[in-house]
Amino acid sequence: MTKLSRDAIVNAALVFLDREGWDALTINALATQLGTKGPSLYNHVQSLDDLRRTVRMRVIDDIIGMLNAVGQGRTRDDAVVTMASAYRSYAHHHPGRYSAFTRMPLGGDDPEYTAATRAAAGPVLEALASYGIDGDNAFYAALEFWSALHGFVLLEMTGVMDDIDTDAVFTDMVLRLAAGMQKR
Repeated sequence: MTKLSRDAIVNAALVFLDREGWDALTINALATQLGTKGPSLYNHVQSLDDLRRTVRMRVIDDIIGMLNAVGQGRTRDDAVVTMASAYRSYAHHHPGRYSAFTRMPLGGDDPEYTAATRAAAGPVLEALASYGIDGDNAFYAALEFWSALHGFVLLEMTGVMDDIDTDAVFTDMVLRLAAGMQKR
C-alpha cells in the first residue's frame, strides 16, 4: 500500500486517468487502486472536485514544462512543428491526462485555473512572436492552432484516421498552419 499524502494521491490519479479514463475517476475507484478505502483519501483531498481540479492543474504544469523544454531556443516553423509534435505525443502517451486538460473552459469561474490555462499558451505565444504576432492576435492564433491540433488528435485517437499516414498529414497540417502565421 502506498503511504497516503496529497501528492501520492494526485500521482496515483494521473496513472489511473491514463489507464481508466476521466469518467472512471472516483474517490472509491482510486482508493481501490491505492489499496485503501475511499474515506481515507478525504484526509488529503476535500472532494472529487478538489482532486480533479488538482489533477488538471498538474497536467497544465506538465504541458507547460514540456512545451517550454522542446521549444527552447527554437523559432518559427522549427518551434511550431516541434511543439505540435510534442503536444500530439503527450496526448497519445497520456490519453487520460489529455482528457483532463480539455475538460474545463478557458475562462471559467476559477481564476487560478483560468490563469494556468492562459499560461499554458505561453510557450506557443513565444513561438508566434518569432513570426511577429503578439498581443490579442497571438492569443487568438494560439487558440486557432490548438483547435486544429486538438481536432486532429481526437480524430486520431478515436480511430477515424486508421488507414491514413497520420504522421505525414499531421506534419503537413502544422506547416500549413505555420505558413498562415507568416502571412498574418
